[in-house]
Amino acid sequence: MANDGFEMETESSAIAAFTLAQFAFWGLIESGIISTEKASEMLEQGIAAHSKGDLVHQNAAQMLQTILDMVQRDQRSPVN
Repeated sequence: MANDGFEMETESSAIAAFTLAQFAFWGLIESGIISTEKASEMLEQGIAAHSKGDLVHQNAAQMLQTILDMVQRDQRSPVN
């Protein structure tokens, strides 16, 4: 039972860390520190590397794909 609490805390920490990383990455793009093209390239490299790994790495690749889709969708949005 104590292990279940530790496992839940570990998983919750990973989710929080990923969410914060998303915010930070998005902030770099929106502030112009990195271009959407460079962000897409970085994400594609991460996806390619993780997709060759075990199930955990493949799941990470899927999460990065979600971010890549968001970046590319934002890149195609018209500027007001």
